[in-house]
Amino acid sequence: MITRLSAYLDSQDHYYFVNVTTGGYGILIDGDEVSLPYLTALLNSRLLDFCLKRITTNFRGGYFAANKQFIEHLPIRIIDFNNPKEKRLHDDLVKLVDVMLALRKRGQKAEGHELEQLKRQIEKTDREIDDRVYELYGITEAEKRLIER
Repeated sequence: MITRLSAYLDSQDHYYFVNVTTGGYGILIDGDEVSLPYLTALLNSRLLDFCLKRITTNFRGGYFAANKQFIEHLPIRIIDFNNPKEKRLHDDLVKLVDVMLALRKRGQKAEGHELEQLKRQIEKTDREIDDRVYELYGITEAEKRLIER
């Protein structure tokens, strides 16, 4: 049960989770087709959150189901690395995920003014990720307004 689609990158296998009711859900990938940071960017984007909310079960209080049966139908865009524009967008998303991870790590120790500044940087980076995802999927300005409403 979630209010917003979100994914966490665990590239070191440090974290394990158990969801008592469903046993949890993790995603394994073929590293030749998609990278973990890229997939993390997509799964944290407003676009895929919007898509999930259109196909999942809605519950009271603004909650949604995030089960395998719904997540496996999300439109994960496979990159054509021979296409310079797609490769650039992929690389931009991976860099932005790295920036986000660094900001979040710094935020764990920050306080006061520094924490507020980091929150603004996190919001800015999140918007940049969304913008790259919109561009990758060919989302128009009108569609973007609908998604963000």
